[in-house]
Amino acid sequence: MKDPNNGPFYAAGLYPKLAKVFREHGYALAVHGSVGSNFDLIAVPWVDEAGDPRDVIEACLKKFAFEKIPEQTKPTPKPHSRHAYKLHLSFGDCALDISFTPRTGSWWKPNERVQQTTSTGGT
Repeated sequence: MKDPNNGPFYAAGLYPKLAKVFREHGYALAVHGSVGSNFDLIAVPWVDEAGDPRDVIEACLKKFAFEKIPEQTKPTPKPHSRHAYKLHLSFGDCALDISFTPRTGSWWKPNERVQQTTSTGGT
């Protein structure tokens, strides 16, 4: 494990501009995680027409000072149908870990306990 560094604070200064790019593509952007040696973000589709996550990542790569690493445009599958991208800033020894939640609810199927709770009004 790497020691914490100041890199995430450099990235935090980008947050308002990053959030604007994500909003333009139909996503809400939130900070999560420890912010110890990277800057963890989660992108949640906020409108029905939310764009393709790859287009959002490409827009970020064009607009901000990220190192040009080919792997950045390849998502890593995560639990609950999320996909994550790691973007390396070209300054400050920091990476952004951006996790996208699914754009549709088609992946969600309530389990039996949820269905019973819903039908009986219990908690």
